[in-house]
Amino acid sequence: MGEEKDGVPNGEMAPQEESSKVLLNEGADGAKAEVQAADIKVDIATEDEFRGLTKSELMKYAKDPFWVRLRIILMFLFWAAWVAMLVLAIWIIVKAPACEPPPTITWMQESAMVEVNPSAMDPQDSVNLVKALGLSSFYIPALISGHDFYKLNPAYVAEQVTSLLQVHDEQVTSLLQALTGAGVHGVTDFVPSPVLPYNSWVVNTSYAHLFNLPALTLNYDEEDLSPELQKVLIFWKNEYNITGFTVPADETEKQPELHNLTTSLNHDLADQDIVVGEGMVDVSDAVSNLNLPGSFQQFLKLNSDSWPYYKFMPVVADHRTASPAQMPAVTMALMLSPGTPILQIPGNNTEKFVTSLGGVVAACSELRSKDAFKFGATEFVNSTANVVAFTRIRTMKGTPGYAVVSNLAHEDVLLDFSILPAVPSTGTLVYNLTSGEVPPSNKVDLTSVLVEGHGGAVIEFVAQDH
Repeated sequence: MGEEKDGVPNGEMAPQEESSKVLLNEGADGAKAEVQAADIKVDIATEDEFRGLTKSELMKYAKDPFWVRLRIILMFLFWAAWVAMLVLAIWIIVKAPACEPPPTITWMQESAMVEVNPSAMDPQDSVNLVKALGLSSFYIPALISGHDFYKLNPAYVAEQVTSLLQVHDEQVTSLLQALTGAGVHGVTDFVPSPVLPYNSWVVNTSYAHLFNLPALTLNYDEEDLSPELQKVLIFWKNEYNITGFTVPADETEKQPELHNLTTSLNHDLADQDIVVGEGMVDVSDAVSNLNLPGSFQQFLKLNSDSWPYYKFMPVVADHRTASPAQMPAVTMALMLSPGTPILQIPGNNTEKFVTSLGGVVAACSELRSKDAFKFGATEFVNSTANVVAFTRIRTMKGTPGYAVVSNLAHEDVLLDFSILPAVPSTGTLVYNLTSGEVPPSNKVDLTSVLVEGHGGAVIEFVAQDH
C-alpha cells in the first residue's frame, strides 16, 4: 500500500459528496446563485423590464378627453407662435432703414473720349488712337442734321447728291463701323435746336406743335416731343451705333425744362443703353488763361460738385498763353477731377499728341476705373495759385482714397495733404507724372509731398475716420 497523504491512502480516491454546493448570493426573494460540482449555475435576481404601451392601450389614452384637449392646445400654440414670428420678421424688414443703392455712373461718364474727324482720319488709325489712349468712347460733333433728324449733317458730306437731304455718307459710315466694331461707344451732340426753316418736322404741319414759333426752337415742355425724340435716338443707335448724346451746359441753364426732358429720355431709353448727358462745356478759355494765377484751379472747384463733359484741346499751338510744359499737368488734373474730358486732337497732330501726352491719358484712364474716382467726393487742399491739389475719397472708412497734385508752376512745391481729416500721414505713390513710372520705394509721407515744377503725382491711401 502506498503512503497516505492527508489521511487518504495513496491510490484511492477520496469519497465525493453527492451534491456539493457553494452559495454565492441569496436575494430577498429567495433566489440563489450556486456552484455545483458538475457545472456552474448562476441564478441572478432580475427586475421586471419596461415594455411600454401596446397599440390598444395607447389608443385608449389617445381618446381620453384630457389628451385630446392638450393636443389641440399645443397645436394652436405652435401655429400662433409661427405666425407671430412671421409677422415680426416682416415688420422688421419693413421698418428697418433701407440701405442706399450702390452708386452708379453711366458708361458715358466712365471713360474720357477722343474726338475723331471722319474727313481727316483713317478708320483704322482712329481705332488705334482710341485703343492706345486706353479709352472706350469716341466723339464726333454734330452728326445729326438740322434739316432732318434722321440724316447725317451735310457738313460731313463727301459728295452731295440731288439735294441737301440726300448725302453720300460712306466715309462717316466706314469710320463708325470701324470704331464700334472695335467695341468703342459712339457719342455725338443732341438734336440741334433751333432748326432751319425747311427742317422735315417744320414743314410737316403735324409736328408744328413741337416747336416754339417763329424761333424754330424745340418746345421742351411739349409732351409729344419725348416719344418722337426717342424714335430719333433709337434710329441713330440702329443705323450708326451712336448711343451717346451730349447737351450743352448753357442750354440747360437757359431752359430748365430741357433737364426734365433729358431725365425722361434717359429713363425711357435705359434698356437701349442710350445715354443723354448734360453739361457739355468748352474749357479752352480756362486752359488758355493758365498764366492768370488760380484761374484753372478756380475752374475745377466750380465744377467739382457736378459731372460736366469737358471739351479740351491739349495742343499748345491753339493756346496763346499756355506753356507746352504745363499740358501734362493740366491734362492729368482734368482726367482725374469729376467730369468726362473730350480730347480734341486735330488730325495732323495725332502722332505728336500720342507721343507727348498719350502716356498721361492712358495712365489716368486706368485710374478713372477706381471707385474713388467714379464715386468719391472731391476736396481741395489750400495751395499756391498755380498748384492744383485735391483728394478723391468715398464716404466709407477704410476704402482706398487718392491724393492728386498737378504743379503748373516752374518751381518745386511742398504740400501737406494730412491737413484734410480723412488723409493719413503716409500713402503709396501710384503714378509720377514726370517719369511716368513708379519707383520701387513708393511710400510717401503725405505730410510733406514734394512736387517738382510742371510735375504731378497720384498717391493712394486708406481713408481714415473723419
